[in-house]
Amino acid sequence: MVTVAGGIEVQVRIGSRSRDVELFPRQDDALGERLAEMVRSTLLRGVPPPAVVVLRPDRVDLVDLRTIIEARLQVHRFIAATAGQDEVEAVALLAVVDLREAGRPVGHTGMVFVEWPDNRWWHGYFLLSQAFQPLDDMPMVLRRAVDGLPRPEGFGGWFSRARFERLKLQLREISPPPDQLVM
Repeated sequence: MVTVAGGIEVQVRIGSRSRDVELFPRQDDALGERLAEMVRSTLLRGVPPPAVVVLRPDRVDLVDLRTIIEARLQVHRFIAATAGQDEVEAVALLAVVDLREAGRPVGHTGMVFVEWPDNRWWHGYFLLSQAFQPLDDMPMVLRRAVDGLPRPEGFGGWFSRARFERLKLQLREISPPPDQLVM
C-alpha cells in the first residue's frame, strides 16, 4: 500500500530483491543496457506493464505502475516520490511507448529512462513490430546527458521535483503480500 498526494492510499505491486551489481551495475551505460535487455527479454513473453526500478546500494525494487495509471494519478509525481526515498542511487522507467511523428503514433518502442540524483540521465529505446516484438535488425537508439543532449520531454527531473516538493513515497506492507514481480 502506498500513500500519495492528499492522503490517497493505492495498492501497488512491488517486487524486491537484494542488489547484485553484476545484474544491476553502478556504471551508467552498463546499467542502462542491462535494463534495456530486461525490457527486450520480457517482451518476448508479452507486453510488460510500465514499471519503475528503484536502485539502492543493497536493494532493487520493481514497482508496477498499472494501479497508478488506472487511478489517473500523476505518474511523474509518483516517480518523483520514489526518487525521494532514502538511499536511492537511481530510478528507471521501463515501458512500451508510442513513437510519434508530428504528434501522431507511427509505431512502438521498448524504452528505458534512468536518472540519478545529480540529474544525470540515460535514455535508450528500440523499435518494436506491430506485434510488440523487438526488431532485431534495428539498433537501440541511445541518448545521454553526458553527451550534452537535452533531456527528452516528459522524462526525468524526478530527483529535482522530489527535493523541491519534498516528496517521499510512504510504503505500508499489506497482509498477505501481493504476488512478487519477476525481475
